[in-house]
Amino acid sequence: MSDGLDVPLREAEDDPESDPVALERAVQRAAMDLQRVVALIAQPYLRLLNQKKLGHWVPAPTWRLLVEIEEQAFADLGFQGRYSAAVHNGFARLVDSRLTGPDLDAPVDWQRDDDPLPAVYMIMRALVHEFGPGT
Repeated sequence: MSDGLDVPLREAEDDPESDPVALERAVQRAAMDLQRVVALIAQPYLRLLNQKKLGHWVPAPTWRLLVEIEEQAFADLGFQGRYSAAVHNGFARLVDSRLTGPDLDAPVDWQRDDDPLPAVYMIMRALVHEFGPGT
């Protein structure tokens, strides 16, 4: 007997749009994926941070750099294709926050604790602290 659903029950259970548990799992997978995408995009800057360990001067990351990394990460076609709009919209974004302030060329303040912090800010803060101690 059909209940009028055209979607098999198994697929409906794993649909992030209708199942909060599936949505939470999808968001967790997307967060890990976003970390990977951001790290790949930020590699040129992270390589510079390694130069700082050798005594070379390295400019502090700016809000503009973070906004550009965020734009590229969320525009990544692979990232877009792997997750639904509900998952994408679940991330706090720099473009939607007042965190950056009016001067995008100012150095990033890594001490911010606004709630919620944008995902790319948190990922980059961890990467900068990992690859460039003392920054």
